[in-house]
Amino acid sequence: MSNHQGKIIGLSGGIIEIYFKNKIPAIHSVLQVKDNIYIEVVEKNGPNSVRAIALNQLEGISRGSTVKVVEQSLNIPLSPKITGRLFNVFGQPIDEDGKISTQKSISIFEKPKEENLARSSQARRIIETGIKIIDLLTPIREGDKTGFFGGAGVGKTVLTTELIHNLTLKEKGLAVFAGIGERIREGNDLYLNLKKLKIINNVALYFGQMDKTPGVRSRIGFTAATAARYLRNHYQKNITVFIDNVFRYALAGMELATGLGKVPSELGYQPLLEQEISKLEEMLDVNKNGAITSFQAIYVPADDFTDPAVVATFPHLDSLIFLSRESAAHGFYPAVDPLASRSINLDETIIGAKHYQIAQKVKEYFQRYQDLKHIIAILGIDELSNKDRLIAKRAERLRRFLTQPLFTTEVFSGLPGQYIHLKDTLSGCEKILNGDLDNINLEKLYMIGKIEN
Repeated sequence: MSNHQGKIIGLSGGIIEIYFKNKIPAIHSVLQVKDNIYIEVVEKNGPNSVRAIALNQLEGISRGSTVKVVEQSLNIPLSPKITGRLFNVFGQPIDEDGKISTQKSISIFEKPKEENLARSSQARRIIETGIKIIDLLTPIREGDKTGFFGGAGVGKTVLTTELIHNLTLKEKGLAVFAGIGERIREGNDLYLNLKKLKIINNVALYFGQMDKTPGVRSRIGFTAATAARYLRNHYQKNITVFIDNVFRYALAGMELATGLGKVPSELGYQPLLEQEISKLEEMLDVNKNGAITSFQAIYVPADDFTDPAVVATFPHLDSLIFLSRESAAHGFYPAVDPLASRSINLDETIIGAKHYQIAQKVKEYFQRYQDLKHIIAILGIDELSNKDRLIAKRAERLRRFLTQPLFTTEVFSGLPGQYIHLKDTLSGCEKILNGDLDNINLEKLYMIGKIEN
């Protein structure tokens, strides 16, 4: 392979054009320019030239530089010892804790087998997250894909970190985290937080943060998904994947498409936006060895939920959890919008009659309260009918009861985090709906765990 060489004939941003005298390399081939500079072929550009994207900063590269083909695809080293470590897009450790022994190398573009593409027909267990509002209104099953949607500063990363804590600690499972295009500080904070919570050894972290090239940001999700599939198949158990942020993945694709001169689609996005999202989502599959359950943070630019990159994720998700700026402004944390959020698992045949009936009743109360808020703001709650007044009082109590202190925010809130079992959430909601707490002060229900507290 090392004799297969070419020459750079064009450079434009992170896009490199290479001329090969004889056979051109295949799509996804990895080329080496200098000792530690690698590029990936993404497009043929005539009979003797290809275009490639940078996987490193292109310092010291110029036209005329020689390149050589080193791999047919980007392969990452994997072993059971990847948990507790931090890696880059090449699967190389970046935490200064030394090398890991490689058991095998796998291409990040290895397609799921056909039988894995269909979701498993076996009954999949409901996962308890320990977060009241999620377990009640947007139940999640093994193998599901769940999206957290929200603008800047509403708590997507906090909620992601809390779920890593709860699911790895309580479920005693393994997780893989993909940091795509987010701030380096946030990645460092996450790493230190996981160490503080003593769950770092259950998590493998892969980072391609916002200082990296769009090529890295568009590939790091595949690297993390490949690691998750390896752990799933090796241990023959379910794995949880956390992605922060899918929007940045779409944005990296847009930057690359612009550099390659593709005709943009709506709002400047790449013409193959939906296909690119699908490629990543299909990596998070279910097979006979276990399921990959994913939680995906999705940034909503300017709080516009009709943005094409946001909408492109909808068809792939089983649960959509919308984080509301209004909820955050009122101090309702986690700032989940109980009316907008939804899950395909909110079904009596999946979660049982009791859970379904309580969840539906809670949503009915929230919807009616939403309808009454304008009247209450103008005339006051005393002007409502007795029935509506009761609904308003109970909706206010339900909303406060569905807040809770998180382990991730203990240092900020001063409140110890709490993991709430579903049965306790259902019991508390049932008591509020039945009127058992009509005379309890609202603030006594705010940021508590079980109703007994």
